[in-house]
Amino acid sequence: MKENLVQWTLLQNLDILSNALNFDIAKKVGQEITTDFGRIDFILEDNKQQQLIVELETILDSKNKQDYCFEQTRRYKNVSFSNNTRYCILYANETSQKAKNEIVKFGKDEQIDIKTYSLEEVKKLYTSTIERLSLNVGLALPNPKNYTICFLRYLNKILKPFMDYKKDFLQRKDFNNSFGSPKTDTNFNCHKRLALDFEMIIEENKGYKLTQNGKDYLENINLNIFETNNVSSIDLTNEQKRLLLKILTNGNWDNKVHKINIYWFMRFIEVTNGEWYPKKHQFDRDKLDIARGLFKVSYKPRTMQQFLNWCVNYCEELGLVGRIVSTTEYDQLFLTPLGIEVNNIFSMDLLLKKSRMNLNFKELD
Repeated sequence: MKENLVQWTLLQNLDILSNALNFDIAKKVGQEITTDFGRIDFILEDNKQQQLIVELETILDSKNKQDYCFEQTRRYKNVSFSNNTRYCILYANETSQKAKNEIVKFGKDEQIDIKTYSLEEVKKLYTSTIERLSLNVGLALPNPKNYTICFLRYLNKILKPFMDYKKDFLQRKDFNNSFGSPKTDTNFNCHKRLALDFEMIIEENKGYKLTQNGKDYLENINLNIFETNNVSSIDLTNEQKRLLLKILTNGNWDNKVHKINIYWFMRFIEVTNGEWYPKKHQFDRDKLDIARGLFKVSYKPRTMQQFLNWCVNYCEELGLVGRIVSTTEYDQLFLTPLGIEVNNIFSMDLLLKKSRMNLNFKELD
């Protein structure tokens, strides 16, 4: 198990980390903090504003790893963000006894706290943490599906033909001008899935019927749509955004893949604290493992980054997520006040569904 994955797991379980460190954690001050003396794994603080700078390691049997750890920790003693600062090495208990003796001696000589954790227990904790954070309360989450739909505004392309024909019901051939013949239906099917998931259309009598949601969407469409050949490039109006948010939070999850993906993506931001959004197809394996575990997929890095990118686009369009752009390979994400409110609605809705499923009728026997 890689160090970064261990770190993520422990920081998601501060009570267990607190016991391992014998330090009453009030909050996490920061993690992966770059300083002139190296990158600090994480800093914790207790209720008395005492801070603990932690150097996290896995098994320290190798002399090279030990030497590197010792040197890093010595350098960290030049860093403090509080007048009351302690320093600590936290490493895996599976380390050999001989190496442990050397680490303990180093701690005494340098006045560094030395603490251990069980790597095997953290592996188990990782699995349970993923399950806990997934909040799987009876909602069957299908695997994310990459429909090549990059923005919610792509609804314009599949709904505009209803305006063009001035009809509420269209057959597949009526979409030929926008999507080509049915022989090449991949693009059409992706757009159709988006419209079905957001309850704009229903399939009926081998055709497609506009719902009341679809009518409301078209009534509030951006008028610039009539001045361009690329209707997918026209931004959503505020009224369309309100409509999509209403549909997103109406509690109807049945086979609504895009809505479910948005829900899980917002959970992803919660789980990772929004601290890393990969901007490139290749990103750290430990971060990929966290995303795979949460979404319960085995995606390759390119596919996972692509999926996350599309979810970011959806959420930014609806004002649910903000982004802090960086010069590194990762941006930071955060839930906006609206995003927090919507996320709370998701949680309450799923909690109610779970309560209904588990309702106990024994009192009636």
